[in-house]
Amino acid sequence: MTRLSRMSLVALPAAGVVLLSACGGTGGTAAPVEPAAGTDGGGAAQTAGDLTAEDLRITLERQLGQHAMLAVEAMRAGVAGQDHFDAAAASLEKNTEDLTESISAVYEDEGAERFNELWSNHIDFFVQYTTGVAEDDQEAQDEAIERLDQYREDFGGFLDGATDGELPQNAVAELLQEHVDQLVSQVDAYAAEDYAGAAEQTRAAYAHMFGTAQGLTNAIVATQDGFTGDPESPEVELRSDLGKLLGEHAQTAMQAMRAGVSGQDDFDAIAGALDENTRDLTGAISGVFGEEGGQAFMEMWADHIDFFVQYTVGLAEGDEQAKEEALQRLEQYRADFSQFLDGASDGSIPAEVVAEGLQKHVDDLVDQVDAFESAEYDSAYGSAYDAYNHMYDTAEALSGGIVDFMGGEMPAGGVETGGGGTTR
Repeated sequence: MTRLSRMSLVALPAAGVVLLSACGGTGGTAAPVEPAAGTDGGGAAQTAGDLTAEDLRITLERQLGQHAMLAVEAMRAGVAGQDHFDAAAASLEKNTEDLTESISAVYEDEGAERFNELWSNHIDFFVQYTTGVAEDDQEAQDEAIERLDQYREDFGGFLDGATDGELPQNAVAELLQEHVDQLVSQVDAYAAEDYAGAAEQTRAAYAHMFGTAQGLTNAIVATQDGFTGDPESPEVELRSDLGKLLGEHAQTAMQAMRAGVSGQDDFDAIAGALDENTRDLTGAISGVFGEEGGQAFMEMWADHIDFFVQYTVGLAEGDEQAKEEALQRLEQYRADFSQFLDGASDGSIPAEVVAEGLQKHVDDLVDQVDAFESAEYDSAYGSAYDAYNHMYDTAEALSGGIVDFMGGEMPAGGVETGGGGTTR
């Protein structure tokens, strides 16, 4: 387990209070969406360049998971009046653009425009709710919930039509209810200074998006021609599990570093969530390389998180020597961890590939906290956006190496929990 919660950070002055401005408007009824033209329903294959079912699933998981995380960050920044709200909101808008492009690959411009309208509206309603919480305006909160209820119906109708009934309107509305409940619950908990509760709801909100993405992928593949491959093969499940856990690691680590350098009260709770993510990752690695391999992984992984904390402490205290020592330790970690994966996989995960990926991981996390501490919030969120997405490239490389190492015999019981599998 990581030792984040046992390290102290210097508290810096809190950000001044800012108010959020809410945007209104509901969506109206959904119309059926035609598939991309010229492909007999297989728009994604041509429009997105031979998009496979695996690519579609991983892309939707990555983008929907990032949506949940960025929505959480924007809502918290808003309710707490933190200066980085605008940067968080801009990052969330970029994620919406990315999601819209993915929908466009399947349903072209008409479907993408409708998606963008509905999706943007639901973000605005969360902003309206957050404004109501910040201003203790119960009427505004209730109105936002009513609009989110209408959104659930509208978006459910959109997906029902788009997938020829593979995703029924009522089933989509039920899934969206969980999404709404989780985001509302986390900001309510955060505003009440129940930071552990907020962190727990955040983990649940992030994980929920992966089941949503999987269901959406299956419906699209079932109703649109042109997709190749099985979106639920063991190899895809492995890549999905690793992407989910590594993406959460990056996003949560960055939240912890920002909370630490700015002296926010939720640091310990975020550190606890990062601990839980480390345990989940350890279970996944143990499922492939056995308990001994999992233990070795956990110790090195926990150390590298501690080195990021050491860097954050040095940054908060203006201690250049501490920062330099942390970077040197991260450099040694890169070498040690790369050799560990190379050796554990019998060379199927080459050390030089791992080292290169880890260097970008280190650079991204350091860059974002440096920029955040300097109040360069747009730059901080830009680096954070790259850091999150990079984890999915890492997951693809790791899963490919693991598949090669396992010789086609994937771990029994699932790698996400380490429920089975041993080293060869």
